[in-house]
Amino acid sequence: MEENFTPDNVRSRLLFSGLKELETHGVSDFSLRRVAQDAGVSCAAPYRHFKDKDELITSVMQFVIEGWTLLSRQITEIFASDPKALLTELAVAGLRFWIANGNFRTVISASATLAKGKMGPLEEFDRPIISAVERYAEKSGISDKAKLSFKLLSVIYGAVILVDGGYESADIAAENLKSVLSAEL
Repeated sequence: MEENFTPDNVRSRLLFSGLKELETHGVSDFSLRRVAQDAGVSCAAPYRHFKDKDELITSVMQFVIEGWTLLSRQITEIFASDPKALLTELAVAGLRFWIANGNFRTVISASATLAKGKMGPLEEFDRPIISAVERYAEKSGISDKAKLSFKLLSVIYGAVILVDGGYESADIAAENLKSVLSAEL
């Protein structure tokens, strides 16, 4: 059976292959040839969908961010009436998202050179969580929102590092994060 190579299908395959390439080789050794090979397309195919390597990398970053944005919007809709639950669920989802998408950290590293004054992936990742902190702080009468945001993001990022280092499983890290938030909030 012959595979369907529609333009959208090829573009998606190039994005997924680009994500794998970033995870494996980073930005400095990123190869469009390897991306094409992994996607099962010709070496010219990436140039039909992206202007150059930088545009493909930027598109990969946007693809990852869109996944997080969709997830965070869904969580926000579900827990809109309970700021504490919203904050907890977003934090746990953020932790799980970072763990499940280890390549996202590679994408963030790439963004430092490619963002060029625009909002980068790290800020886009943080935005829903900071917004939830602001909602919670407003309802709870907490005045130092920046300090609470810093604490929460530090715990999330720290937990990801601990899971990556093999010190905790993702499930235990998520439960510990819930416990920390329960005590803090």
